[in-house]
Amino acid sequence: MTTTWLGQLCLNVTDLEASVDFYRALGLECTSRTEIPQAFEAIVERPGAGSKLQLAQQKARELPLEPGNAFWKLYVNTRDVAALFERAQQAGATVESAPQRMERWPVTVAFVRDPEGHLVELVERHPWADGVPSDAPWLGQFCLNVSDIDTTVTFYELLGLTCTSRTEIRQAFEAIVEQPGRGSKLQLAQQRDRAEPLDMGSMWKLYVNTDDCAALHRRAVDAGHASLMAPTRLDRWPVTVAFVADPDGYQVELVERHAT
Repeated sequence: MTTTWLGQLCLNVTDLEASVDFYRALGLECTSRTEIPQAFEAIVERPGAGSKLQLAQQKARELPLEPGNAFWKLYVNTRDVAALFERAQQAGATVESAPQRMERWPVTVAFVRDPEGHLVELVERHPWADGVPSDAPWLGQFCLNVSDIDTTVTFYELLGLTCTSRTEIRQAFEAIVEQPGRGSKLQLAQQRDRAEPLDMGSMWKLYVNTDDCAALHRRAVDAGHASLMAPTRLDRWPVTVAFVADPDGYQVELVERHAT
């Protein structure tokens, strides 16, 4: 039985250092820096808790970089949203809305934009469940816009993830897919009033980790999904990777790590 879990989501940025500094100012850590032929990359996260965000500065991309409408927002969870909101402002965030207690859910949320214009939702739950971090903020789910939420949920379930939440809000139908208790979380949103096609903009790719890359790639292709790259063992790292496209064309990198 193939096991899968979500890895990081990767966004392109124009200034990697500015973006890393912003998320570090929010209380996250930069746990990885990598240079590949086409880009400089960094990962920010709360080690051992929550999701991971990869930032990539493409070497050959022409500027400016438009965010597009494929990526909607990312969540930063905290036990003190007022303090985190102030910290975000001090780090240069553009304020969309100040902290506000919601009526439908027991949360207080605020919205800001990072240096690249990506929407960041700051969330404090009243109360948080046992076992969540007690001090520094941690990344919650990433939210991608999709054209048909049921079709997309089915795709990620095919890859072995679980749909753990379905929500209907004023502007969108939403769902969360994940491997409960392991890895990152991905939120999918079908906007009610979107007529224009999805523009990938700064969205690059998302990672699905697996213990059998070839089998997972074959499962996706056999179900009619496009292969962007067949499973390939890399020379630089002890991994085998493959790429498939989800129903909206998002690049999904399937990653199997080897012991050596």
